[in-house]
Amino acid sequence: MRWEMLVLFLGMAAVTFLPRFLPMAYVSRLTIPPRVKVFLDYVPVAVLSALVVPAVFAADGGGVGLEPRLLLSAAAVFLFSYKVRNLWGAVVLGMAVYWVLG
Repeated sequence: MRWEMLVLFLGMAAVTFLPRFLPMAYVSRLTIPPRVKVFLDYVPVAVLSALVVPAVFAADGGGVGLEPRLLLSAAAVFLFSYKVRNLWGAVVLGMAVYWVLG
């Protein structure tokens, strides 16, 4: 292995590792106020909604539309998640419903 390749790999590892580790190491030592914790609890739901809603309600060409298979899969996952609150179960159910309807 050439010296330049080793430096390149180590540099890529540092660039990948440090932006993830440094904030985690810094934040883990802070005491987070309860209101901020409550706010942070909603971040995954908001991010997931931001990813799923456009996929379900966006039509080809940039408009608004509904594809029944996506809508039924999303409805099944929503009901399952609301009742059971199991992430992996919701993922498997959503994939299964989408596959069965497809």
